[in-house]
Amino acid sequence: MNKIIIGVVAVIAIAIGWFILNPADTFDYVVNIDQEVTQLENELASLDAQVAAGTLTPAQATEAKVRIITRLDTINNSASESEKEQLTPEQRTQLANGLLRLKDALVRYQATLSVIEDTAVEADVKAQLKSGHSGSSRHLNLIIADTIDDVEETVQDSVQDYEADVELDAQVDAVVEEIEAEEALEAEVEAEESAAADSATTSDEMTDEDMSTTSDEGTGDESDTDVEVSSEAEIQVNP
Repeated sequence: MNKIIIGVVAVIAIAIGWFILNPADTFDYVVNIDQEVTQLENELASLDAQVAAGTLTPAQATEAKVRIITRLDTINNSASESEKEQLTPEQRTQLANGLLRLKDALVRYQATLSVIEDTAVEADVKAQLKSGHSGSSRHLNLIIADTIDDVEETVQDSVQDYEADVELDAQVDAVVEEIEAEEALEAEVEAEESAAADSATTSDEMTDEDMSTTSDEGTGDESDTDVEVSSEAEIQVNP
């Protein structure tokens, strides 16, 4: 009996030690990031071919934007969860590589992401995402850039010897600056058009008021004329 008890205790101790040395949950988070980045790369390559062929429809672009945003949410959540665990050296390397691949995907498929953004039906994207999702109305390139920033914070906290790729980071920054400049220009044009429309409306209203005033004045003159004619007629009849 004692041998059985000792054996059971030994098995439990071995199991506990295995779980401590092999944190399955953390491993899943890091692997999940790696898998999601791989699927994102494959999907963007397929979409890039559709854009080149000119076959991407609004419905396909809408579904693609929803899938990409959902995938980025998963990457973000997994990165956040991985911070709570002690990563192994292999996991740290895998996490850092996933970040680099994510940056490379943004730079490589910048134009394709812009086409998806312009072709997708925003109302349908918002309807298909989780209620209250704040990222649906943002440009896909900027959503990916935000995810890169979040994952990079995780990598910097978890990987002590992490060194960023300066050249790749500069390319990512250039993508972000280009999209932000385009959005600023669009906002400026919309503001000018809105101001012009308001000015035209005000001008039309003033013109209507002037016409109404002129019409009223004309009516008053005719009435005075009638009175004068009537008076003259009475004088002629009654000398």
